[in-house]
Amino acid sequence: MKTIWSIFKFVFMDNLRSVWAIAYTLFIALSTYALVYFTGSFTRGVVSIMNIIILITPLVSTMMTSMYFFNKTDFLFLLLAQPIKRSHTFIGMYMGIAVMLALSVGFGLALGMAMSAPRIEDIQVLLLLMLTGVLLSFIFSGLAFLIAIATRDKLRGIGMALSLWLFMAVIYDGLMLMYFIVFSEYPIEEHAIILSLLNPIDLSRIFIMLQLDVSALMGYSGAVFQKFFGTGLGVGVSIGAMLLWIVVPQFLFVYRARRKDF
Repeated sequence: MKTIWSIFKFVFMDNLRSVWAIAYTLFIALSTYALVYFTGSFTRGVVSIMNIIILITPLVSTMMTSMYFFNKTDFLFLLLAQPIKRSHTFIGMYMGIAVMLALSVGFGLALGMAMSAPRIEDIQVLLLLMLTGVLLSFIFSGLAFLIAIATRDKLRGIGMALSLWLFMAVIYDGLMLMYFIVFSEYPIEEHAIILSLLNPIDLSRIFIMLQLDVSALMGYSGAVFQKFFGTGLGVGVSIGAMLLWIVVPQFLFVYRARRKDF
């Protein structure tokens, strides 16, 4: 654990001093403040803020993690040459960048909210958005690490990470819509729930909208999701699915790293 902590601290501080980390935090803060300012209240702008969090956070997490991994190969080789467990090396690096990204989202949202003079009832919504941003940061950092370890080529690795984000953020929704249209005459409610659990971006969007009680904006599917995700069991399943999206990539990239010849 001491080794993991040392690597984590170095990677975290290295990323914290990065211009990109500062720019990312300021972008979240200024976007939050601008949306609240132009809509007149946090409640009116929360859907737009949600869209920024569930789309920009995965994109930035995948790209910054991939670029950091490939740009720090010399540092990685130095660590691998030491009498340190490979699992400790990669977990420490992953946690360092994932925690930095999560703090950037959380601090950016809090700063943007503070500048817009929030009301007491807005705090709960803010915490919900912060939790979602933190979970997505950990999820997509882990997926980016898994991709980076699987390939040595920097351009290919970054391209694969970007393609993964594009698929989950855009293409997946289109495929789901086609599926619902083609099989609209059949009972596919359970399929819709299962398909949502297979995409953390969709799952985050549904979870936030249901907690904000704006499921009517989702049409018929909103009633289906409300029936399941609106219950205590549904909330537990959705949070459990998000945690699995964090744990499983960690297990896979550690497993891969132990057997990969760097």
